[in-house]
Amino acid sequence: MKNLSCVGIVDKIRLIHSFPNSLVRFTLHTKDDDYNCFISGDKAHKLLFLDNNKFEIAAFGHLNDKGNYIVEKYMIRNHNEFTLKFAV
Repeated sequence: MKNLSCVGIVDKIRLIHSFPNSLVRFTLHTKDDDYNCFISGDKAHKLLFLDNNKFEIAAFGHLNDKGNYIVEKYMIRNHNEFTLKFAV
């Protein structure tokens, strides 16, 4: 596993599995590359509040064997009033 931290725009947010543990996939567009990302748990629910191609996040995680970016934690870099209330 290769640890990775990057900053990019969140796009194509999709709920894959919701019960008992949530699983969300999204695309992270960085200035160098695009990553197919997965995130699970409570962090995944909060990510569903974000609009596509609007919010920039800083993410930390690792790449799995298939080259997917498994996000362990993230921070929204450009908040608005809605995300401060519901997605933080």
